[in-house]
Amino acid sequence: MASDWIRARAPATIANVGPGFDVFCLAVKGPSDEVAVRRAVKDSLRVEGLGAGSLPEKFAENTAGIVIDALRRATGISQRLEVRVRKGIPAGRGLGSSAASCAAAALAFLKAFPKSKSLGVAGFLRAAVEGEAAVAGRHFDNVSGALLGGFVAIASTEPLIVTREPVSPSIHLAIAVPELVLRTADMRQVLPVIVPFRDAVGNVGRAATLAIALSRGDVALAGRCLEDRLAEPVRAPFIPGYAEARAAALKAGAAGFAISGSGSTVFAIARDDRIAGKAARAMCDAFESRGVRATPIATTVEGRVPIAPISPKLGRRFSILAD
Repeated sequence: MASDWIRARAPATIANVGPGFDVFCLAVKGPSDEVAVRRAVKDSLRVEGLGAGSLPEKFAENTAGIVIDALRRATGISQRLEVRVRKGIPAGRGLGSSAASCAAAALAFLKAFPKSKSLGVAGFLRAAVEGEAAVAGRHFDNVSGALLGGFVAIASTEPLIVTREPVSPSIHLAIAVPELVLRTADMRQVLPVIVPFRDAVGNVGRAATLAIALSRGDVALAGRCLEDRLAEPVRAPFIPGYAEARAAALKAGAAGFAISGSGSTVFAIARDDRIAGKAARAMCDAFESRGVRATPIATTVEGRVPIAPISPKLGRRFSILAD
């Protein structure tokens, strides 16, 4: 490893994707976090960019530092590092901000120490989730999306069973990011302990069909399958303007609407970039009508595989089956 900075980026993510609670994730093209590392005599870490002042700069407390420590333990690489985290994704908005920093740190470590690829994709996922666990709980959805890109479905974490599927370019995303922070840990506290059997079955059916629709590029079907009856009904009341934003997105031509992760960001699926832009602006206008400023994003699913350097044979469609 040379003394020059080695940089890696990881994308924002939309977890849950409607009915896929803790199971589905979409990587978002555009917003991202960057982590840069270089050889040093002692560990240090600095955070720059969006919301930097509210994030820890102690190496052992920042998600990027935690991930690097986990990778050093797993690989036996003891090199001390100077780390720079540049935030491009706002924290507490449901866009996988902490997961992006975790994934970018893991990718930077991989680039800096190529022999670490012997850990395999599963090893990097497990190391990255250590950082996520420190702030949002031990959830693999956002981290998996940030490392693998595309559309990710998680069947199990013990053992680790994850599949990655490319998303049709026909799928466009309209996103509204309100200036409202909702902590993932807090939003998990409002989830119901018991759900009606009918709702559970409905979510399974819509989730299964949604996965097929995203792969096929069936925008209308994907939109119809975004409905969630488990988490969204209890989280929506914490987002002022949720109902208005949903109505505005559908009126603008979006095929479906849902909360991104645990919120406050919301998103809609559209058939082209024109409708996506129109829906994103309409959702933001709806939030502002309730006194909440919001930022529109019209984009698509991130098609690249950020972790691809670990194995040139991964391709765009693959699964991870680990003990």
